[in-house]
Order: sequence, then structure tokens, then C-alpha cells
Amino acid sequence: MGALDFTEIPSAASGASRDSFELFAREFLVEAGYEVAAGPDRGSDGGRDLIVVERRMGPGGMTQIRWLVSCKHYSHGGKSVTPGDEGNIRDRLETHSCNGFMPFYSTLPSSGLGSILEALKQQYEVTTYDPEHIERLLLDSPRGRGLAARFMPTSFNAWIRNSQHAQAEYSPDPQLIRNTFFLREPHSDLIGALAEAAARKLPVFVVIYDPKHSTLSKLNYALGNFMEYETTKRLVDENFVALVGPSSDPALSELVPEDDPLESCLWVVLDLSSSIIRREQIYANPDEGMKRVREVIRTLA
Repeated sequence: MGALDFTEIPSAASGASRDSFELFAREFLVEAGYEVAAGPDRGSDGGRDLIVVERRMGPGGMTQIRWLVSCKHYSHGGKSVTPGDEGNIRDRLETHSCNGFMPFYSTLPSSGLGSILEALKQQYEVTTYDPEHIERLLLDSPRGRGLAARFMPTSFNAWIRNSQHAQAEYSPDPQLIRNTFFLREPHSDLIGALAEAAARKLPVFVVIYDPKHSTLSKLNYALGNFMEYETTKRLVDENFVALVGPSSDPALSELVPEDDPLESCLWVVLDLSSSIIRREQIYANPDEGMKRVREVIRTLA
């Protein structure tokens, strides 16, 4: 069983929120880098839920794939997607001038439909997003986690708690801090952090450094000591949305006082309205780090 519960997204059968899964698919695909050419709407859609465009750069130049996205949200009943649910795929592709078919499902396709999709690959591009694939991409990135928190908050928050004790996989990190001082990769931009914070109703834990400083504002030393204790890591993971970014980012630069040369990295805590709750230099001491994080949590309780 996966970590995320797709039944938190309302059923597509009826009700005012019946478009939620299509809206989720649109947001997911935008975060994945696709451009939306035709969004979800009500009424006759000619056999498409979304049309998205992918641009690939190769040795021969730019190639454009126009994808017809078919959303099927059957997780509430648990049934697989069958050939009868996906009729006339080739006709639908031709109608909408698409050269790629993209199933986006909250349950698995049946073996019969799987065979049809395999045969379709002889003439068209086919990329399938099933629940396991969707979940993996959501939980592997800060922006994906923000989307999961927005559409599946209960199971996402349970995953946050349950995964705190799991060993995170290594991922490239030019500042060597994301997998060392946090339990999961923090955001690198304020917009993405605020989006996840709004979905989870949590403050943002911001660390700002000077990218031109020879030691990145003592980022490794100061943040490493501040976040040394496992207790501090878990407190930050459960009670904040973390962001580590450079002062060269205009949105983060606005949070740095004019008289602060960033000889040491700066810690800023923002509420959901982007108001500053606390701002000070990172104190390079594990006891002080845990103490100060707990102080903020008590203040916001």
C-alpha cells in the first residue's frame, strides 16, 4: 500500500468537487515541466481531459510532443481502468492533433488495457502515470510535497511523521547541506515553500546565505551545529517547511536586514502571511538550536 491516499481527492462521479482529480493532474504536470495547452472543463471534451505540450531538445533541435491526457480516478471503488474506459484512443488522438497519449490514473490499468497501450507505442508516444509513479514523483521533490500536502493532506502528514526515522536516499546537493542537516530536501525558493506551508498550515523555516562568501556565510559550520541533534531535525521536519537559499534571490534578499553582511547565515521564520516571526543569525550550537526551535514552536502553539 502506498503512502498517499488518493481517496482524499473527491470522486469524479458527482458533486461540486468532481473535477478535483483533473485539477490535481494539471498541477502535477505543470510541476513536471509540461505546458498546458487545454485545461479541464465541464461539458463535452471530445475524449480528452487535458492537453499538455512537452518540448525536448536534442541534437537535431527542438521536438514538440502534444500529449492527450486521460484522467481516470477510480481509487474510491478500487477498480482498475479497462479497455472499455478508454475507447477509441487513436480517434481521440487524431481529433485533438496529438502525437502522444498520457494515461493519468489513481488505480492501475488492467492487463487488457496494458496490452492496448503497448501496441499504441508503435505509432504514438505513450507515458503512463499510475499511483505508484505519481506518488514517487510527488514525494521526491519539495514542490511535489507541496502538491501532495494540498490534495492529500491527511496521508501526506502521516507520511511526514512515519518517514522521519527512515534513512533518506542521497541526492546531489552542491551546498552539501540538504541531506546532512534536514530529514528531507528543503525548498530552494520562497514561492514553493509558501505553497507547501499554506497547504500544511505551517510556518516557513528559512536559512539565507551569501553565495559569494568564501564559506557561504559559514553555512556548513553554523547550520551543521544548529541542526546537529536528531531531535532538532525532527522538530523542524514536523513543525516547519524548510527553505535554504541564497541572498541573490530577490525574494530572500528582502528578508535580510540592510546592515547584515551575512558573515554568518541568517535564520528567518515566516508565518503564512509572510510576516517575520523571528530573525537572527544561526547560532552554531546544537543546544541553542534545539532550544530556539522549541521556543518558536511554543510561541506559535
